[in-house]
Amino acid sequence: MLKVKYSPAALEDLQQIRDYILDNWGESVATKVLKKITSDIRRLEQYPLSGVDLGKIIDVPTEYRYLFSEKNYVFFRIELDIIRIVRVLNERQNYMQQLFGISSESKDN
Repeated sequence: MLKVKYSPAALEDLQQIRDYILDNWGESVATKVLKKITSDIRRLEQYPLSGVDLGKIIDVPTEYRYLFSEKNYVFFRIELDIIRIVRVLNERQNYMQQLFGISSESKDN
């Protein structure tokens, strides 16, 4: 069975999500949301291919996969016997910018 490992950026993302929810909706909601996200991530140990291939969405070959949990995208890749959680980004964030440094906005705007 594969094991989940978090990148430092992913751990920071989870902390920021927790802090934001805590400030806006309180401890019980923050705890509930983080438990759901981490439970969905742990499920990847059993079903690592359950996430969506990001390359099919952005039409560029990539090793990244993602799953959607509690209004957040969990980006990960499979590395031998490890599922590396790379980032956990809110649905409103520009994941192309965060992951690849590419703006998804047109230069004409």
